Amino acid sequence: MFKTIPGSTDGVTVIELKAGTEYRMTDAARGERRAAAYIRRGEAVEVIAAAGGDQAAAVPVPQARGKK
Repeated sequence: MFKTIPGSTDGVTVIELKAGTEYRMTDAARGERRAAAYIRRGEAVEVIAAAGGDQAAAVPVPQARGKK
């Protein structure tokens, strides 16, 4: 997370998501939709775990551009 906000990892229970903390979203559709929303709004970035290790790589997400 890039900033502290109230949010959810499962699309149901609201908690305080803290800046600088990684959260594992549920595999259910609700968790995936919440993760996509946080990324789209620039509040978080997706982290993908590397195969065979505990290290993870941040995946840059392009910022949405406003309509002209």
